[in-house]
Amino acid sequence: MAAEDSQRSGIRIYRAAEAPDLTQTDFGEKSDFGDHTELKDVAVALAASARTASRLLVRQTPGEGGFSLVYLFFKPNFPLFRHKHESDCLYVVISGAALMGNQTLRAGDCFFVPALAPYSYTAGPEGIEVLEVRHNVDSFTTIFASNPPSRLRDANAAIEANADAWQQITIGPLLRANAGPN
Repeated sequence: MAAEDSQRSGIRIYRAAEAPDLTQTDFGEKSDFGDHTELKDVAVALAASARTASRLLVRQTPGEGGFSLVYLFFKPNFPLFRHKHESDCLYVVISGAALMGNQTLRAGDCFFVPALAPYSYTAGPEGIEVLEVRHNVDSFTTIFASNPPSRLRDANAAIEANADAWQQITIGPLLRANAGPN
């Protein structure tokens, strides 16, 4: 049996309770603001206010199958800046809702974003949990794209309106449900 086949034989369980915070890994820790430095201060303020939950649930080597699965929980009314990644990504909404353009995404909806295609959305009143599926990607960078001035105003308004409520929410529904014994 080839070494690659032996890495793929059998079932492997990945426990959400054991998944590292994404920011504590080298998988998606990089941000590139490029020429969009006006976003940086607001993005840092959003992150500090909302403390968005992110976990690296699965990270396989190519020999194991090459899949990665990231969990993200954006708190209620969180405005995600327009950005892109250097690799394709498939998203699955697992709870809550978000407004993306003129589309409302709800639990069970999926969306695919090809490499370098910019996108953004705003979490609904209960927040949104998404799973990000990538294949054969060793790491990714969040590359900030052009955002209209209204998006910066909306982000600052969201911080003002939601900061206290965001502080009360410490964990998303999936991780809260998974906090029990294995």
